[in-house]
Amino acid sequence: MRGKHSIQNILVFLIFSIFAILSLVLVAVGIKFYTNISSRVDTNSEIRNTIAYLENKIRSNDYDGGIEVVNVDGKDVLLLTNEGNSGFKTAIYVDDGKLKEYLADSNDIKLGYGDTIANVDNMTADKTGNNINIRIKCDNKNYYIQKSLNTGAL
Repeated sequence: MRGKHSIQNILVFLIFSIFAILSLVLVAVGIKFYTNISSRVDTNSEIRNTIAYLENKIRSNDYDGGIEVVNVDGKDVLLLTNEGNSGFKTAIYVDDGKLKEYLADSNDIKLGYGDTIANVDNMTADKTGNNINIRIKCDNKNYYIQKSLNTGAL
């Protein structure tokens, strides 16, 4: 009789051990999925905020002479002139993987200065007539902003 009880105890302990190990594996897999999803949500949120920021800057400076695209040291710079032509211009550019905004005095644009807006890999911009095209590269994905400016519209 005594041997029968010890076999039952061993089986109960074995079943409990398997249950505990599988529970830990399930928790570990759940943590991995959660961190991946959380990381993607953060990245998507940051790129959405970056695009919204740029679109709002374009909208708020959509008047004659308000938006220029210039090339400084091989980098495209979105140059926004404050309405009222106070002599100050806002330069938006990417430097060392960061989208930056710099308040420049006239056309004296110095890369490396300014406030960091977001982490992006690269930005290219061009303005043709009343159309502005901006490509932002972030995490090896390209995002595009294409706007038709109202400047010069009848």
